[in-house]
Amino acid sequence: MSETNTLTLQAVCPIDTPEWNTFVEAHPDATVFHTAEWLHTIETIFEYEPRHVLLTEGDTDNEDGTVHAAVPGFVVSDGFGQSVLNPFCEYGFPLIDDAVDVAVLSTLQDADETRIIKDTGWSGVCGYNAAGYGGVPTGSSIRLSLDRPFDELWESVFEKDVRRCVRTARDHGVSVIDGSVDAFYPLYLETMQRLGSPQFPKQFFASLADTFGESVAILLAQHDEDTIAGVFLFEWDDTTIVWTPASKRTHWDHRPNHLLYVEAIKRACVASRSVVDFGRSRRGSSVHRFKAQFGGFDYPLTSFVAPPHRAGRASLDGYGRLSTITPYIAPLITHPSVGPTLKKLIHE
Repeated sequence: MSETNTLTLQAVCPIDTPEWNTFVEAHPDATVFHTAEWLHTIETIFEYEPRHVLLTEGDTDNEDGTVHAAVPGFVVSDGFGQSVLNPFCEYGFPLIDDAVDVAVLSTLQDADETRIIKDTGWSGVCGYNAAGYGGVPTGSSIRLSLDRPFDELWESVFEKDVRRCVRTARDHGVSVIDGSVDAFYPLYLETMQRLGSPQFPKQFFASLADTFGESVAILLAQHDEDTIAGVFLFEWDDTTIVWTPASKRTHWDHRPNHLLYVEAIKRACVASRSVVDFGRSRRGSSVHRFKAQFGGFDYPLTSFVAPPHRAGRASLDGYGRLSTITPYIAPLITHPSVGPTLKKLIHE
């Protein structure tokens, strides 16, 4: 524990610290990736060393302690040494209340440690800049505001190709059902093998589904009793996050992905959620163009790094350069004994 600008910087275990989730649940910019449940699942499955901190006045061990910021982080290997970040998600920014006027990244800075803060324009975090904090662009996220009924989104927000593709899916007899991890995982693994990308272990999905309960949904698209596409959703608080889509390329002509996304949006509208977040993608990519069809606002994603001269550790450019060869070595990358280990090392 250390003192900084009248605030106490305290390392905590969020799952054992009720103040963590109390602060997260009350913060307007919090995401599922800030919750104690997400952090506990990451630690349990991947065994990263936790480095989560609360900034408080007083002490969280007594009733006088007031939490002013929560910053998630794990120690991960990044090929150059070790860094602290929130892995496997787009958003790892600090949650800071309005009473704090402090650059939290500077507060956390340790000369012997690299801290990477994954941030986006809607987070409300301020005080960072690319020059002073080693800012590295990492893509963008598209977030659709559910500020009108679903029927109005369908008619006036979705591009006409979405409506056409959904009609095509239905004309081909594609239907959407609630699914399980057991049904989703083979489809997910097939998708990772096609992309040449290391996979999460099955127990990670199972643990998330068990831990989050009704805040996780798995939708599956079926055609002639064959599961041809699926999506893993977080339905937490007022936001639906489309976290992990998967599909069979041989059935893309049936447009199951369009139908799945529309059904996810419809679910969010029925549940009176405020936002559907389509996750990270690279501008100009086919994935980004697909997501853009549903409307929404495009927010740039940036990782801020302290100390700034280590900014290269937050770059994702290397993964893009490897994408041309990974499909050819996919059997090795996605081997059951290799893929999950690589996923832990890559931590993205």
